Amino acid sequence: MSDSMLFASIILMAFAGSAHCVAMCGGMAMATTFSVPEHQRSGPALWHWQLLFGSGRVLTYTLLGALMGLLGAALSLPPALHGVPLLISAIIMILLALYLLGRSAGLRWVEGLGRHLWRRVQPALKHLMPVNTPLRALLLGMAWGLLPCGLVYAALALSLGAASPLTGAALMLAFGLITVPPVAAAGVIGGSLAALRGPRGRHVAAALAVLMAALLTWQAISGHDHAGHADAAPHHDHTHHH
Repeated sequence: MSDSMLFASIILMAFAGSAHCVAMCGGMAMATTFSVPEHQRSGPALWHWQLLFGSGRVLTYTLLGALMGLLGAALSLPPALHGVPLLISAIIMILLALYLLGRSAGLRWVEGLGRHLWRRVQPALKHLMPVNTPLRALLLGMAWGLLPCGLVYAALALSLGAASPLTGAALMLAFGLITVPPVAAAGVIGGSLAALRGPRGRHVAAALAVLMAALLTWQAISGHDHAGHADAAPHHDHTHHH
């Protein structure tokens, strides 16, 4: 699986998932708004805090991406299985769409894999309150990055396919950076974005998730076909015997 395909996939996933980010993380973003000093909960000051939260979240994603890339390198998948990470991402995107449409069992099971870690992290968050320094905002953002999220898990599956810690980190960095503006906006002007968390917003997010799943599946199948054709291609011996 080429790095260019992985980057194209993860960038599209981040853009397609932005509606989901606002729908699902909007509440968390607004909660962080109320964790900063009251006189800084509006205007440029609030954007500053939200971007700090977002930076922490992206840092966690980047570290997780490096770990998944390292795991992918250790697993060393054979060519026939190179499309598996794409298919895992596609399945999670379908589960995400079903969740947005009210069928949550499948995604809750997937997100349950990270819920144990989140339960361990949660008690430490109270020590970061109130968020009155940039370091506290960054640390709270890093903890937020561990919040169980199907979209993040779909992106991490692609980092697994990178089979390189550096590429895995770069993939999740790109993914995280694209999700920062919509989530930060939800924290700054949350009330104005309420429509995105309503039924219409969820339906749009679900449709985008299904389209992304279809694209990932197509990439996995077409990539596998190309690998198969390459393997099946006859090898001609150009050595001339005189």
